[in-house]
Amino acid sequence: MSEENNPLRIYVGWDSKEEEAYEVCRQSIIDHASVPVEIIPLKQKFLRKTKVYTRPNDNLSSTEFTFTRFLVPHLSQYSGWALFIDCDFVFLDDPAKLFEQSNNDYAVMCAHHDYTPKEGLKMDGKQQYNYPRKNWSSCMLINCGHPANRQLTTGLVNNRTKTGAFFHRFSWLDDSLVGEISHEWNWLVGWYKEPEDGTPKALHYTEGGPWFKEYEDCEYNYEYYKAKQKLLQSKLDFYEKVDIVGVDRLTINPNKKIIIDLLLKSIIDPEENIYKTKDELNRLKEIEMGVKVLAVSKNKEDDEANRDYRDKGAYDPFLQDFVIGSGGTIGLWDYKNKEDTALVIRGLGGKAQKALKICIESNREFYAIDTGYMQPSIRKDYHRITKNGLQNTSSLITRPDDRLSRLNVEFGRHKTGSKILICPPSGKVMKFYDQDLDVWIENTIAEIEKYTDRPIEIRTKPAARSTRTTTDTIYNAMANDVHCLVTYNSIAATEAFLFGLPAIALANNAATSVCNTAIDQIDNLIVPTEDLQVALARHLSYCQFTPAEIRTGYAWEILNESS
Repeated sequence: MSEENNPLRIYVGWDSKEEEAYEVCRQSIIDHASVPVEIIPLKQKFLRKTKVYTRPNDNLSSTEFTFTRFLVPHLSQYSGWALFIDCDFVFLDDPAKLFEQSNNDYAVMCAHHDYTPKEGLKMDGKQQYNYPRKNWSSCMLINCGHPANRQLTTGLVNNRTKTGAFFHRFSWLDDSLVGEISHEWNWLVGWYKEPEDGTPKALHYTEGGPWFKEYEDCEYNYEYYKAKQKLLQSKLDFYEKVDIVGVDRLTINPNKKIIIDLLLKSIIDPEENIYKTKDELNRLKEIEMGVKVLAVSKNKEDDEANRDYRDKGAYDPFLQDFVIGSGGTIGLWDYKNKEDTALVIRGLGGKAQKALKICIESNREFYAIDTGYMQPSIRKDYHRITKNGLQNTSSLITRPDDRLSRLNVEFGRHKTGSKILICPPSGKVMKFYDQDLDVWIENTIAEIEKYTDRPIEIRTKPAARSTRTTTDTIYNAMANDVHCLVTYNSIAATEAFLFGLPAIALANNAATSVCNTAIDQIDNLIVPTEDLQVALARHLSYCQFTPAEIRTGYAWEILNESS
């Protein structure tokens, strides 16, 4: 090898159902490595967000990394050697010794098992399938710089016509380019036996591992539990070192100190093997964020009763300002409370969702507060407030230009392109509408394909606001050869229309009055014109407000002007 001074690159398949297995696998590599190692989890969710992996979900895939493992040459920039292993491995020997077997004559090297498992269900309930070269791809030394592996582009891996059989049988390679490593580095637990088959150097719990209850007593379970114990001890040691920072010396309120302490513990022990943090952390976070549902009470006694709670800053400040601006007083609300006072609700968190659903079901008046439709900068200067809805879905009201002129909105001209851009709403939104986000995406793709053969691109919302307002904006995505945008009820439909891009909104939202509402209209779209764009923007500029406008009662006045 010519990479002696670089860390060994080891990619590990990551599956949300087997997070513990990944953590133990990682720890076993660190414990036995004699040289620096770089351990990279292949997380499908991240690869989808970065658009490296775009294949539709495959019901035949037994893991989340069934196909993503073949992205290793691309992720390694087609340079050097890398190891891929499934997450259900435990190393008993130095991985550097495995890399020493690498031979530049080969594109891929693996154990050439003659393995035929029994038909039936696997450890996680998935169907067990037999096929040629089964388990060869579960541990691969990959020569990422080999010319033959240049074929493993993102386009090939994401090509839905290329099945799992094509990849797992190394069909992109001539057989002469598939070299062999000792099976002791991919010791199939329950298949190979000591001493006739040698001695394992890396255990592979392919039939089921001790992290599944029904396999707690499987062969080589001791080696797994030993590695897990080292993992837990390393987390304890790490926490003791981190705690030297001295949270107690920070000049912040006691709740925040406890939250920091719990956050550190949850980071090093996400599975709560050592520390029980999640329930308490969620409780304290909710307190710190403030109460997200308030009643707009007209009873002065409520104000006196809640004064102490208010003075401690326990209310969401936007809700508090809105109630004050309404001329009423703050009333606390419990979802069992059946009083007919109006509610003001911010966001779509757990209690907020309950309140919204109860209001809708009982026709109780409510005001929903969330991020504004348009902002003059990357800051959240404006907040949309909707009476009896999540977004304003009324017909356009003719409004003057005074509020719009403050927002620096630039209207785009109609753009033509080839792609369909799907912009799914957030998981919280889909939960509110009792829909599964992944199922919605799959069904939407299937419906689009009934009416067009245009290429489809999915843009999931980046988690970090700093990312989605700077480097990975929706406008960058919309400018990239897009025919139209498809969403559920996201404000992405509004953003698209103002950008000059036709949109299809499959549920009522702020752009419903000016965009298409069904996929069968995909080649008969409403084209944004400047007159329509300006009318929509003027209308929505009167549906969002600054904190000062909320506090002074201006928002309350506009929202109730026709009442």
